[in-house]
Amino acid sequence: MIEISPGDSILISRTDKLGDLVLAVPYVETIKKRYPECRVDVLASLYASPILENNPLIDGIVRVQNDQLFKDPLYKKDLFQKIKGGSYKVVVALYPERYVSQLFYKSDIPYRIGTARRFHSVFFNYHIFHSRRENKKHECEYNMDFLEFFADGETSTAPRVYPSDKEIRNAQRVLAEHGIERKFIVLHPGSGGSAERWPLEKFIQLYRLLDDQGLTVIISGSELERSTIHETAAQLGIPIRQIAGETDLRTLAAVLSLSDVVVANSTGPLHLAVAVGTRVVGLYPGKRIMSPVRWGPIGEHHRVMQPTNGVCNCPPKQCQCMNSIDEQEVAHNVTGLFNSKVSIKSLH
Repeated sequence: MIEISPGDSILISRTDKLGDLVLAVPYVETIKKRYPECRVDVLASLYASPILENNPLIDGIVRVQNDQLFKDPLYKKDLFQKIKGGSYKVVVALYPERYVSQLFYKSDIPYRIGTARRFHSVFFNYHIFHSRRENKKHECEYNMDFLEFFADGETSTAPRVYPSDKEIRNAQRVLAEHGIERKFIVLHPGSGGSAERWPLEKFIQLYRLLDDQGLTVIISGSELERSTIHETAAQLGIPIRQIAGETDLRTLAAVLSLSDVVVANSTGPLHLAVAVGTRVVGLYPGKRIMSPVRWGPIGEHHRVMQPTNGVCNCPPKQCQCMNSIDEQEVAHNVTGLFNSKVSIKSLH
């Protein structure tokens, strides 16, 4: 076990995508709970890092633009100075990005913890011998393997994201502009390129099915997705409400926290919805690497749906199997959650 004293600083690194960072939050909170007299900072990507804000168990956030690390020497030097200036005694690289791992080594951090069996594992002096490629357990559990070198104690078991009162008000304003002031459902058809997607046309048809039942529905997404969503709905002749491009990440989290059910592919906003206490219907491909065993929503009050034709052998990002997930079945699962008397928010 690593010797850590009160006043020491600990850095936890997870510099990849939004969902990965959300699923790292329980580990970060666990470290802070076990070492409350230490400073616990998180190194995270510039895009995903806002979800860490307002978390009472995170002392500081160091933000990194991954694409700048290998093409801008001055940016890399600046990040090095930030890490060096943190005087960290321990760094835990939950995601061992090569350039960042090298900076940990150059910063002379005494205890550098990362995975073994990678080329850049040489930059760590403590190693975790596990293989995530086997996809035998949840990503949160893989993160918790890194507790091996730390003291036993209280453990966080689910991710939490904390919208502020101001962000809730901003979300309410955005929703009110679209005539939403009561219970509603969010459909998030994007995936950010991280997973196979249920077709956008299916999401639009799901919108109509739910709308025909008198339910209030809105579609979320990025600014880049806004026009595609609009054009697809117009082609299908289905009028929709959408807020794609109208929220930053923190406001989106607040919108999701106000909703009753979120439907999404296996992607960051799905885990973000869970982290703000909202029930989800997650749509997952039949590929082991994207299995809900590893990437499913955490908790008992969610639904997971997968293709009916078993294991998928489609080329990456060309999956046709997701088409077999029937929108009527998805609507059934959504209404089941929407009408459920179990409140995940009260359990969260």
